[in-house]
Amino acid sequence: MKRIIAIFLALYSIPVWSYLYSSDYNIAVNKIVIDAGHGGKDPGNLGTGRYSSKEKDIALDVALRLGTYINESMPEVEIVYTRDTDVFPELYERTALANSENADLFISIHCDAFTNAQANGCSSFVVGVNHGKHSRVAIKENPVIKTEEDKVNYGNFNISSPEYQIEVSLYQKMYEKNSLLLADKIQTQFRERVNRRDRGVKREPLYVTSRVAMPSVLVELGFLTNHKEEDFLNSEQGKSYMASAIYRAFKEYKAEQEGVIKDLTTVQDIVNGEKEVVDKIDLSLVMEKENLTCLSVQVFSSSKKLSERKLKNLQQPYFFLESGVYKYFSGRFSNLEEVKIHQKHLVNQGFKDCFVVGVHNNVKVNVSKALELLK
Repeated sequence: MKRIIAIFLALYSIPVWSYLYSSDYNIAVNKIVIDAGHGGKDPGNLGTGRYSSKEKDIALDVALRLGTYINESMPEVEIVYTRDTDVFPELYERTALANSENADLFISIHCDAFTNAQANGCSSFVVGVNHGKHSRVAIKENPVIKTEEDKVNYGNFNISSPEYQIEVSLYQKMYEKNSLLLADKIQTQFRERVNRRDRGVKREPLYVTSRVAMPSVLVELGFLTNHKEEDFLNSEQGKSYMASAIYRAFKEYKAEQEGVIKDLTTVQDIVNGEKEVVDKIDLSLVMEKENLTCLSVQVFSSSKKLSERKLKNLQQPYFFLESGVYKYFSGRFSNLEEVKIHQKHLVNQGFKDCFVVGVHNNVKVNVSKALELLK
């Protein structure tokens, strides 16, 4: 089966290794591609005509602000822009750049438009098959293929073809979980921190999100055809708020992927698909006292101690007690690849929600920081 999939992916220019070796586990997020939509000869949507700035200008401004916020707070994260000036990279050039950079995440920033001036709100799009093949967003954001050169560059991109729908289905299997996770966080920030209307997370067969070998989200900041939203997105405050919202969503996403803040406070723990509530137990395992720096896998969090039989499949298990929550870990590693292998082994054992963390002096730290300390 894998051989058949590999042949299919090769024919349609998807990196084969992405499917065969795509991971289910959380890893460091050290490089992000920020794509400001449109640009240069392509202005994007023109809004109401009351402002000189177009979609391309607002998208670029927000993209640069987002990159600045990330650089200031997380200098270890490398930012790659598909454009940082008013130029027009073709869509295939944007995705090729992201893939060649081996980035960990792709965010494309746009502004929406509609014939009804009352339409408003923010949306986030992940790759998916929408059988309404002529959807407004797909028409607006996908390439228009007219010439033979276009056919060569875009590989006869056709969202209604069965081949493309199979291809998109494969991408969903590879990157769906993390793409949806980031998209949901972005929408939550828009709704709760910027007080914008949440139009939800949607699936669309979009070129830029279906051609990058990494989790990806296309963000629509709001409708420039709506007077109030156009005013907001043309204001300094509006652009700063929207960039800050995406930044906070990215920061939370990165922290969860690297095991910094993903804490489960429920008494119930899931092992091999079975829920078990732990009450009176006798645990001979003692809290780790020594100060150590390592990479490990967090397997459980519980408000109560767990019985030894629940830990029998763990390697050198130990726990920390933080704010009344017991956090259990398996293994101590100094090598990122080794801890990934161990985590994948635990996933196969039924610990589906385990994730990689850094540990320093009995405190969880950013995986990147732990790696630096280990050097």
